[in-house]
Amino acid sequence: MQHRSPFNEPIESSAPASLGLEHLRQQLLIAYDGACAISGCQVDAVLRPVLIDPNGPAEPYNALLLRADLQQLFQSGLLTIDAMTLEVLVAPGLQNSEYRALAGKRLRQPKRLPLRPSRHMLAAHHRLFQLERPSLDSCTARPPSVQRLLAVQSWVKTLAFSPDQQTLATGSLDGKLRLWRWADGQLQRVLSSRIDEINAVAFSPDGQRIAAAGRQDGVQVWRVADGEPLLYLGNDQHHGALFSVAFQPNGDLIAATGWAPVIWLWNATDGSVRGGLSGHEGFIYSLAFHPRGDLLLSGGQDRVVRLWSSPNRSLIRDMQGHDDEILSVAFSADGELAASASADGVIIIWQVADWQPVQMLPSYAGACSSLAFSPDNRYLASAHDGRTVLMWQVSNGELRWELRGHGERVTCVAFAPCGNVLASGSFDAVVRIWAYT
Repeated sequence: MQHRSPFNEPIESSAPASLGLEHLRQQLLIAYDGACAISGCQVDAVLRPVLIDPNGPAEPYNALLLRADLQQLFQSGLLTIDAMTLEVLVAPGLQNSEYRALAGKRLRQPKRLPLRPSRHMLAAHHRLFQLERPSLDSCTARPPSVQRLLAVQSWVKTLAFSPDQQTLATGSLDGKLRLWRWADGQLQRVLSSRIDEINAVAFSPDGQRIAAAGRQDGVQVWRVADGEPLLYLGNDQHHGALFSVAFQPNGDLIAATGWAPVIWLWNATDGSVRGGLSGHEGFIYSLAFHPRGDLLLSGGQDRVVRLWSSPNRSLIRDMQGHDDEILSVAFSADGELAASASADGVIIIWQVADWQPVQMLPSYAGACSSLAFSPDNRYLASAHDGRTVLMWQVSNGELRWELRGHGERVTCVAFAPCGNVLASGSFDAVVRIWAYT
């Protein structure tokens, strides 16, 4: 029998696979006490394991023990599980059948954690077998189109729009900070510094300064108007690469972080050290200020999203939910949502009011190294190792568009402060400027 795989092309079931599933069935019968994970029935003769990823391993974390008919519905996409709530969702075509009673039932879970199904895989199944019909807007809106290409001549690692939207800054492996008039592709200025390859750039809130963090410890700050170096922010206690840098909105701080498990803070005017925030274990890959400037979000190697008070220099709370190291964090423009992305490609959207996860967005495009919310808070863009940019609809977590064209991994994304413009940078040494409606 041929069935659809949510991860690859359709595959044919085979006898060796059946042998593996029989062994898995015995494991699951014990793990689920001989009962269907959805219906709760205990007729062993009709209970069968179904692999969430048909091409994945025959292991409990990739499987559910289901009644035979429910197995068929799950494999065909007429029944799925919400990975966040573990509630059963039933396709509209089954609403007049006996299966409508399953809608809203909570998936039963084995008591032992290692035997529970992976929420990442459940989310992937749910995402690819969308039960809700696409909205009229989704069907009629045109996908983003490439408006301009910028040839950077070196691997692009980071980019940022100026607040006035006139300038796009790119940081590259060659250690050069390039300032572009992106509307016509004109390269305005090339800046060099002692920080070697540039991993992160950020404009000041007034757009008059720009900061860059790189492979060599320290942050370089320039004046945008003429490229004059203004500050070099170092720290005797810090050594090693920095991966992220940010200006505090309407404030006086610059924050940066990297190899050391500390978020370093400097005075943005005179460069004096204002302290550090400690609590992470291992590298910290990303940080972001809340639009108000009083909160700071960070994520890194320890797989924990941490929220800090910038005025009090104190940890407010930890958020867990990722299964791999966190490569990017971001706040929405209105400050009501935040997002975090990990090396396994999973993105979590958090409600800032209570810091509960509201969306889990899995992808098959590889690790996600950069996130950006659109200025109107409608979309979330993500940059992936699989040479792809994904645009998600924030309101419901639907994948709206998949943007292809880069020849190597996509490392960074940024929305223009106003208007429907998205920039993406890649190790193919090209920045693509996308226009969307």
